Amino acid sequence: MADYYYYRKKMEGQKRRRNAVIALLVVMVLLCAAAGFFWFRHEQGRASAEPSPTPAATPESTPTADPTPTPATPESAAPFSPQRLLPEVDAASWDKAEAVEQTIDFEYLSTDARMVALPESGRVSREHFTTATFLGDSITEGMAIYDTGYKNAQVRGYRSSGPQIIVNNAVVHDYARNVDEAALDAIVATQPDFLYVLFGTNALTSQGGEDSFIAYYDKMIEVLQQNLPGVAIYIQAIPGVQETVVQTKPGLDNARIQVVNNMLANIALTRGCYFVNIQEALTYPDGSQIDEYQTEDGIHMNPSGYAAWAEYLATHTAWDRRNKYEGTSPFYILGS
Repeated sequence: MADYYYYRKKMEGQKRRRNAVIALLVVMVLLCAAAGFFWFRHEQGRASAEPSPTPAATPESTPTADPTPTPATPESAAPFSPQRLLPEVDAASWDKAEAVEQTIDFEYLSTDARMVALPESGRVSREHFTTATFLGDSITEGMAIYDTGYKNAQVRGYRSSGPQIIVNNAVVHDYARNVDEAALDAIVATQPDFLYVLFGTNALTSQGGEDSFIAYYDKMIEVLQQNLPGVAIYIQAIPGVQETVVQTKPGLDNARIQVVNNMLANIALTRGCYFVNIQEALTYPDGSQIDEYQTEDGIHMNPSGYAAWAEYLATHTAWDRRNKYEGTSPFYILGS
């Protein structure tokens, strides 16, 4: 019969076997971890010692039957760096200012006067025209004859004249002031801040000759800019005439006048001037003179026409820091 000591010895034997199994498992885990660690270190060292793969042979290279591996070098073992697709930029070659050859044709073709003309932009006060000069023929002369509200403006209107009187500095007669004077010298003597130019009616009375007129007009603007540096020049559109005028003066066809106005707008673009389409105030949409403004010859205008002309100029002026507006300036941000 088993007694207490027998069972005690049996339990102690089971406990020793259990502890031995646990210890064996711990030793096996440690051995596996150590084996894994040494294997990882071994593979890492072998990978670092192996040479980098040689690049594929280019078409120019001669293949061999038994190619030998290229030994590892510091360059081949260096980390990969992306190849630059574009060449390095030489800052010294572009970071400078110098004249370059013109490669684009800047000539304006098929200019539409309506698209070039100054838009309506507020109404300047009459003081704006105190330092303005009006240059032109007998149509401009009316600015000095009728009350337009521009009492202090200088008017140089020479009858039956064209742009050649400025180019040649010809001596002409000013009937409004009853003086003979050299046209260019007289304009320069006024020392204007703003110059309004209107020529063309006399040059177009007969058919043909518009090419010569445009050539003289362009040269006139060049001469004026040379003698009046910094002065804002406003090229004004040639106003239309009554439909019946073409019967006695074939050159004054309103359709032809519009074509010439397109050419004048082109001059304004190329010469850096302003183009003022006064036809909007003085003619119907077809280009003919508004009946309310007509005179006996169907070319010149009555006082109502000049009042409308003056009002149009006051509301179609380019921004200038010296401008004074009636009411709020439409350019108050620029003028601040």
